[in-house]
Amino acid sequence: MDRRTFMMTSAWLSTTAGSVWPWLGHAAARGDTFAIADSTLPASAAFARYAAAMNLPTFETGDDIGLLWHTTLSPLLHASAANANAARWLIGVTRASDYFVLRELATRATHRIEDSHEQAAQSADAKPAHVSFVFAPR
Repeated sequence: MDRRTFMMTSAWLSTTAGSVWPWLGHAAARGDTFAIADSTLPASAAFARYAAAMNLPTFETGDDIGLLWHTTLSPLLHASAANANAARWLIGVTRASDYFVLRELATRATHRIEDSHEQAAQSADAKPAHVSFVFAPR
C-alpha cells in the first residue's frame, strides 16, 4: 500500500467506519471487492470517494436497494459463485434501512457479515444514521 492510499484510508476509516476499519481495509485491498454507497449521506459520499481512489467498482443505492440487489449485485455474486477463487466481497456505507435489506439478501446468497457499525442520530435534527459493513464469502 502506498503512502497516499494509507493516508486516505486512515482518514476516512477513522472518522466513518470506527471499529469496522480492519475488515474494510482488508476487503478494499482485495481485487474482488465492490462497494455500495448512498450519496445522500455525508459519510457514504466520503466512502464513495475512498472506493473510487481504490479503483473499486462502486454502486449507488438509489431509491430501491432491493432492485439494485436483484438487477446488479446478485448477478455479480452468482457469477463469482461458480468460481470459488473469484468470490466477491461487498463493502459499503448505507442507511440502516438499506443495510437491513442488504443483510437479509446477502446472507441468503451465502455471504456472511464480518462486522458492522451503526452510528445513531443524537437528536431530531441530526444527520440520518449510517451503517458501515463488510459482507464476505463463506
